[in-house]
Amino acid sequence: MSRCPNRLGVLLPLLLSLGLGACGGASDPREVEGSIRYMAEALRTDAPERLFRVIDARSRHAMVSIVKDRRAAADVIRRQYPEPERASALAQLGDAARADDAAALFAARCDSACRTTLAAKLAAPERVDGDELDVVVHTVRGATLHFHRLAPGDWWGLVWRTQELDTERARAAEERRTIEANAAVYERSRRLEREPASP
Repeated sequence: MSRCPNRLGVLLPLLLSLGLGACGGASDPREVEGSIRYMAEALRTDAPERLFRVIDARSRHAMVSIVKDRRAAADVIRRQYPEPERASALAQLGDAARADDAAALFAARCDSACRTTLAAKLAAPERVDGDELDVVVHTVRGATLHFHRLAPGDWWGLVWRTQELDTERARAAEERRTIEANAAVYERSRRLEREPASP
């Protein structure tokens, strides 16, 4: 007999309360309850990269930009910064410079404790307030969940650190520009050192 993994034990009652069998059920994240079901399935199977797909698109897009800018900055530092400066400069870039992509960054930042906290909030909706782009879900467990989508017909995404990530995205872009400017200064200095002294 096949078994369905249930790494977060609190989720089995949740899945049943959402009308899902222990090993699955249809989930359409274009509907609020479908998004909740999708999250529950991702949490049950301990799949943070899958959970990432139903995080607020604004947060996902911010993490894409953060990883892109941090990895690009790290590449500039490795190629163009002088050896004594590299280790410190790379360390200041943080975890996003080491992430393979935005989903991996989310998985690192929403660790087991984070996912357990999310799981404890999930339950069937008792009431949904809002409009076609932003809703507040009041669950049968007494929790409140905020969902957003960019346009009607898009997937609903759980609002997660949206403002914090937007601020980080702006900082990562600005620091990348600063690193590129510093690298240009280092390169000019190296060229001057290589030029023969005037007689």
